Amino acid sequence: MPRAYETMLILRPDMSDEPLEQLLNSQEAILRENGAANLETTNKGKRRFAGFEMKGFKEGLYIHMNYEAEPSAVATWEKGLRLNESVLRYMTTRPDLV
Repeated sequence: MPRAYETMLILRPDMSDEPLEQLLNSQEAILRENGAANLETTNKGKRRFAGFEMKGFKEGLYIHMNYEAEPSAVATWEKGLRLNESVLRYMTTRPDLV
């Protein structure tokens, strides 16, 4: 049974528009291949971190994603996020549990 999820991605701030679009399209394709539906992606823009660095960067590009998927699809997708060097951090939550 699909569940609602929200994922916030923090990407490298030095990504230009074309590589960013390719990355987002590939991540959306992975989710869809694993059965995700109602996928909405919002670019929240570049923001400065509050007094710390992530992998040598003082700011990051924030991407917010809402979707419905099976838990196994989210786990599979997150394995790929861990290996992607453009992703500084990510966090997935279920809004219906908050």
